[in-house]
Amino acid sequence: METPEMKQQTRMDLLNRISKVNAMCRHLMHIFHEIKHSERSSLTEANMKELRITHSHLDLDEPCYDDSTFYKPLPKSEFPKIDWSEVHFSEWVEHYSAEPRRVEDTLQTVCNELFFAWFNDDTKQHWVQRKCYHEKPSIGTGEYTPDVPYEWRTCGDMEATSLDHPHCIFRIIHYAVPEEPLRRGEILPIAAYMKWRAKQLDHIKHFTFPILVVSIFRSQARILQAHHDGKHLHIRKSKFYNFEENNTENYELFARWLSGAPCGATKTPLPIDGVPVNNRTIQKVDRVLEGVFGGGGGQQ
Repeated sequence: METPEMKQQTRMDLLNRISKVNAMCRHLMHIFHEIKHSERSSLTEANMKELRITHSHLDLDEPCYDDSTFYKPLPKSEFPKIDWSEVHFSEWVEHYSAEPRRVEDTLQTVCNELFFAWFNDDTKQHWVQRKCYHEKPSIGTGEYTPDVPYEWRTCGDMEATSLDHPHCIFRIIHYAVPEEPLRRGEILPIAAYMKWRAKQLDHIKHFTFPILVVSIFRSQARILQAHHDGKHLHIRKSKFYNFEENNTENYELFARWLSGAPCGATKTPLPIDGVPVNNRTIQKVDRVLEGVFGGGGGQQ
């Protein structure tokens, strides 16, 4: 039986969660606007320190598992047998836009064959291929004008099939040459996607909103894993893998990461002080609680 005390505790928990996540979202938007309104193509170490972004190495072949791990790749032993003759491999042609599109198209075909194999075996899937970012205007899906250092766009969105996991995956096609530093076309969509997803009611129980990205430059690609701990945006980045040749091993490796399992403690409260919650949000919370618990127990 619900009691006024239970309602009040739920109210406090919700407002605490909103307060902390709002603080995180403010930082993500600060990062977004600072990079968006600059002419930076990539970020220096000084840029990242100023913006409170950290980066570390992500080993795709021998991943380590710790408190900052939010994606587990599909073990090689569990990768289903797929018919590689059904995968449409096209020949490499040197061109700044044709090269990344070729890699993206082939990777999508490999993932389709993988999901078809699981569907035929009635295997439970962790991911569904659908848009996972619906902000309007859609500020996080690309830059195309002559005013930016280079063009990029997101594609291949996937999100977890269960609301127990606020994780998402997407790919980025960059019309630029690969460089080791983190690029604007990597940070901008990560910040926008993460902020938008953190604001969704479906994810009200969560504090951390992990993102996995396949980032494609010409015929090279790397994988990024991102999360925010309330103070810093943390990004792990792999080395670049070369897809100039139709190398099935590299495509299989990336497909294993795209089809692995979401994991990690996303419901743990952020170890930060939140920001004040405005009256409109408080009133909205109270209306929701009144519908769940009935009248009484809320305080302005």
